[in-house]
Amino acid sequence: MNIFQYDQIVSAWTINMLQVEVDFFSKRMKKNAWVGLYDTPDNPIEQYILDSYDFHFSDKCDSVVGFEWWIHVMEKSNHMVTFHSDHDEYKRREENEMSYPMLGTCLYLDDNSNPTIFFDSQQTSKYEKQIEPFPPTTAVFSYADRGKFLVYHPQYIHGILPGNDKQTTLWYNIWQYKPENLERVGFSRQGFLSSNDNRGHYIVKERKEPVIYLGETVTIGMDVYQKPITLKGPYGTQGIGDLWEVNQ
Repeated sequence: MNIFQYDQIVSAWTINMLQVEVDFFSKRMKKNAWVGLYDTPDNPIEQYILDSYDFHFSDKCDSVVGFEWWIHVMEKSNHMVTFHSDHDEYKRREENEMSYPMLGTCLYLDDNSNPTIFFDSQQTSKYEKQIEPFPPTTAVFSYADRGKFLVYHPQYIHGILPGNDKQTTLWYNIWQYKPENLERVGFSRQGFLSSNDNRGHYIVKERKEPVIYLGETVTIGMDVYQKPITLKGPYGTQGIGDLWEVNQ
């Protein structure tokens, strides 16, 4: 599967700064936001997106126009991120067409034992229940590590099941056009660019691919787009930052 990660890509100071901004915006954002490739950033999150894109992807992606970004904060044991693909929902709903960003990314802002799960299944039409392969043949389990940067194919069905601890993640997609329903976040954090000391500090890390999991597994029943499946995953609490691939 086209998923890989980098260990902590930003300094501890940068993570702390982003955590403050995520706490601020998570209480104010009503929907996903947009920042263009050549926009002047209004806040440290937009600056992080532009800088991390330049650091990791600018020499690998062509025809980039901008970035869709959002935040997930799971604060209670019954909170989850419903399984989905990353796509242009406006175009699916209004034009009956499935359109996907070039890449998806996730920055973990804390250590949490509850994994983000990716299936090799993809939506094959505008109808959510048309998924292939189904049931999935492979799943990747990404365990949080503060500052870990995960990169994935946006067409993969993915989500986060309910867990026990608070989990905070910052996501962005790389788009080759601007989806109709996306706008700038609308909250300016003036002054953050007044000094280079306020810019994020990035760290070169080795790219890591998923590791085939050969240990003991556990199975649970769950639904994906209201279709039942049996998920097989690693047994017990895994190491911080692990990235396991499990045959289903």
